[in-house]
Amino acid sequence: MPSKPYDLQAKGHYLSAKFRFKSRKTISITLLIILIWSFVNITSKFEESKNNIDVVKGDIIKGNIAHEYNIEDEIIEDNIDEYNIFEDNSVKNDIVKDNVEDNIIEKLTTEDENINMKYCQEKTCSFIFPYFHPEQETRANLHVRMYIELARATNRTMVLPNVGNSRIRVCKPYRFDFYFDIQALQEQYPDVRFITQDIFLEWTKERKTRPVAQHSLMIEDGRNYTANLCLQEKETMGVNEGIIIPERKKKVLCIDQFNLNFTNFLEVHSGFPPINREAAFPLIVNTLKTPPMAKKYEVIMIFNRCRREMFPVNNAVIPYSKYIIEQSKKIREKLSQYIAIHWRMEQGDPEMMPNCAKKLVRKVKEIQKKYRIKGVYLATDFPLSGNNAQSETFETVSKFHKEAIEILGLNDNHSNNLTNNSPKHKINFSTWISLNSLSEIKDDPKYEGDFRGSGIHGILDKVVCVNANFFLKTPKGCGRSQSSFTKTIVQQRKLLMENNLINEGSFWDRTILKNTA
Repeated sequence: MPSKPYDLQAKGHYLSAKFRFKSRKTISITLLIILIWSFVNITSKFEESKNNIDVVKGDIIKGNIAHEYNIEDEIIEDNIDEYNIFEDNSVKNDIVKDNVEDNIIEKLTTEDENINMKYCQEKTCSFIFPYFHPEQETRANLHVRMYIELARATNRTMVLPNVGNSRIRVCKPYRFDFYFDIQALQEQYPDVRFITQDIFLEWTKERKTRPVAQHSLMIEDGRNYTANLCLQEKETMGVNEGIIIPERKKKVLCIDQFNLNFTNFLEVHSGFPPINREAAFPLIVNTLKTPPMAKKYEVIMIFNRCRREMFPVNNAVIPYSKYIIEQSKKIREKLSQYIAIHWRMEQGDPEMMPNCAKKLVRKVKEIQKKYRIKGVYLATDFPLSGNNAQSETFETVSKFHKEAIEILGLNDNHSNNLTNNSPKHKINFSTWISLNSLSEIKDDPKYEGDFRGSGIHGILDKVVCVNANFFLKTPKGCGRSQSSFTKTIVQQRKLLMENNLINEGSFWDRTILKNTA
């Protein structure tokens, strides 16, 4: 029989082993519970985090922000939390939206800068566009020269308007170089940049944002030009805020075709006559160069209602197109030495027209005999081609005007088959029609409109008169004796007197206009 101590010892070993087994089991269960709890807690936090991200994505989509949710959104979220400015998600969404809009604006700005570089060779374009003038080409030519000086003084690119029917206006159908030589003009003004109207139009259409434009109305006070155009006339020169041009008026003026944002309107008043030209130019220049005008407005659009010059006069005539110059050379070659006459019948006494024609014939014969000149060239506003007169204000062509033309040896229908030999006086009065000038474009349907009244043939007349050996002007009573057309011819002839010219310009009858050379 085993001893007691042995049994107690064995039992103790048994109890000890049993206790150790239960302890290990308890610890294992406890550890398992801890692991399960940790896993559940982590999973819960992960789902909460995912839900927060989905909320932000949802807010972004609701905010109409068109971009994918990515790491940048988390950065934006972090920045908001870091500064701890707002807790409301709607405010956060506004910040996100503003950030995206800023990026879009920056992108558009960069694209516009690239477009500007294409057209202006600079990131920022600045133009001056005198798009309307009321007068015919001779005076309009003078005004365009003044605005070139304005473009130079304000460091703006000069937009060259279209031309047609002896006008320089945006509504006309032909490019500026139909009448003028742009390359020669650039040589006259090497420090001024030029762009034609059609290219300027392309710039406005190509821009991603509409260029900001300012509209200036040039008003010659005292001529009652206020109707639908400006607020009221002014006694003294000045610049005032103007009225907004109605959309219908933009269409009439043909400026609705340009993709411009008109935000400012000015009236530039000449004040009642006489106009102080020396003061007007610096006034306009300073206005256009003073902030915000200088930087805010990329385009200055000028509607000019001043028939008189508001700025100091620049007598450097804009050079005419090579085509017109070549046509004038052909006329000079055909006529050799010749007498040129400018007969502006408008404003003359109709009943005096036949008598004026007879006195002209006598004067021409006298010059031919004295200087042995055979050729005679007639430039006139009478409708030689059978269409309208070469002046919009020459409204009524009477039987007396027609009789005067017949006395000069031009036939009844005034067509292209003008007869140059008159049985009465045997003087060949040549015209641009009888010499078949401008034949390359005269019958082209594209240019038909320019020959219905005044047009490119009027410019040709002017150039031919400038280069004549002897020049006769219209005397008072027979028409407009002080026309800008005649004045320009005389000014240009003064510069050419050394080229075998006999005179600068003489009236063909002294008895009608006394004390005049």
